Amino acid sequence: MIRDERGATVIEFAIVLPLLLMALFGLIEGARLIWMDQALDQAAYSTARCRTIASAACDSAAKQVSYAVTRAKANGITVTPANVVIDPAATCGGSTSGLSVTLTVAFSSPVGKLLPLPATVRGRSCLPALPPV
Repeated sequence: MIRDERGATVIEFAIVLPLLLMALFGLIEGARLIWMDQALDQAAYSTARCRTIASAACDSAAKQVSYAVTRAKANGITVTPANVVIDPAATCGGSTSGLSVTLTVAFSSPVGKLLPLPATVRGRSCLPALPPV
């Protein structure tokens, strides 16, 4: 019995291609999500540290918010001042006089309908206040 198998490779490729593309784009979007989370954490940490060391760039709440927005932008993420929450009386590491900085950004992804990705990414840092010198 003679069979014609010339089109078998094309059919197999058509079956496997959507899975490969979904894995590829899922990997890219997952990496972007992790990068965004890390960049927001770093911006939040920089803001909390700026305030804790009593830098002139962060001596008021408005300057702290502006500093957080600037640090996030330096990392490639646009954060609005409304998405920056600063709590000057947070409990950090057992200390009740810490500073907590939280930055929240919406995460939109073209593969969001195919993969279970979060709608927002949140970066947070909490540092205890330094004792007076």
